[in-house]
Amino acid sequence: MRIAVIGAGGVGGYYGARWLEAGNAVTFVARGAHLQALRERGMRVDHPAFTRDGAVACTDLDGLCAGDPAGFDVIVLTVKSGATREVAERLRAWFDHGGHRVPVLSMQNGVDNEGELAEVLGPDGVIGGFALRVATHVEAPGHITATGPGQVVTGLWPNRAAAVAGPASTLFPELVRAFDAGGTPVIETDDIRRELWRKLVINNGLNPVSALTGWDAERLSRNPDTAALIRRLMRETAAAARADHVELAEADIDEMFRIVYDLGPIKTSMLVDREQGRPLELDAICGAVLARARQLGDDAPATAVMASLLRNGLWHEPG
Repeated sequence: MRIAVIGAGGVGGYYGARWLEAGNAVTFVARGAHLQALRERGMRVDHPAFTRDGAVACTDLDGLCAGDPAGFDVIVLTVKSGATREVAERLRAWFDHGGHRVPVLSMQNGVDNEGELAEVLGPDGVIGGFALRVATHVEAPGHITATGPGQVVTGLWPNRAAAVAGPASTLFPELVRAFDAGGTPVIETDDIRRELWRKLVINNGLNPVSALTGWDAERLSRNPDTAALIRRLMRETAAAARADHVELAEADIDEMFRIVYDLGPIKTSMLVDREQGRPLELDAICGAVLARARQLGDDAPATAVMASLLRNGLWHEPG
């Protein structure tokens, strides 16, 4: 399969390297010092069960859009959620100019990316998804570390029953086979919108608390006070999901908390972003919950407090 990974950071770099090693043609789209390192030294990926260190095909978004979109079977989007619409607009212009549409798979945080992509690119060209049970970090430009089984949860947007036939539905079976064979086990779902909300239960429960405290998932999930806070945030997320006609029960919260408990001593992406001075994905995570709560006429007080503290930089600094 011919794959373009837009956002070759931790998630995009790890999964892309896996697919490349399995014999797929992968082009990594990056920028800045990371892109320079990929060009000069290649990509190094270290995982307990997988190591790769070597040259890769890489470019920036301008370089990708200067080529022929027909040269790719799928585009995998792993950029931060705040960049989704901008990238989608660039892709639409590229597809229009090249006279060819390429299905786009989102593997991002949040529940709004697929909807934005569908608005810009058409609902028949979007596949939903996310990375599960994996922790990835860019240790230095061109060097990525990862732990965990690194699964892919994916499905036609917004669910199999309502999906519009087109490029995405045509490609989907082949995509599942290629990713499964590429060392990234696939969990195929008939309702990706629901699964995205279940993932947001994890993200809104864990990420803000980790970014505020500086603690890893293992420490947070085993401390009675922070574990209770995580569960409260998870329940607020589950309640907000009703605005998107997604019903989540206490059993879903228990299952998502168990995933957090089993993650081990990993740092969340929000904590890493905070430590490295990058923008936090508050709108995609906390903001999605708060917006849906308002839509339902409810509130989500714990989420609101966490978001406010983080927006104002009121987090624990070590030392």
